[in-house]
Amino acid sequence: NEDKNLKQLLFSIGLAKKAGKLISGTDSVCDEIRKNKVFLVVCAGDVSDNTKKKISDCCTYYRITVHFTDLSKETLGNAIGKSFAACIGITDKNLSELISRNINRGKE
Repeated sequence: NEDKNLKQLLFSIGLAKKAGKLISGTDSVCDEIRKNKVFLVVCAGDVSDNTKKKISDCCTYYRITVHFTDLSKETLGNAIGKSFAACIGITDKNLSELISRNINRGKE
């Protein structure tokens, strides 16, 4: 069941990428958060403390939901066709809700 949840999560992230509703990279995500374009941020579990703090502070200030997942940077990156991604921002409300549900489903 955990595998199924992970596949659904990665699929929904890939869907956001294909729809052009995804930003990757810490600086890009923070820039788009400042422009009020991001609804959800998903971070890999193995990001540095510095990156974690930067994303966390930015999301807290702009009241954006952030999920620090157990995914590795490689797994998160592979879902969007890159070799790795520390964090991604979702710029579509419906897709952000779908991804949030998939993340929370994995925690139950």
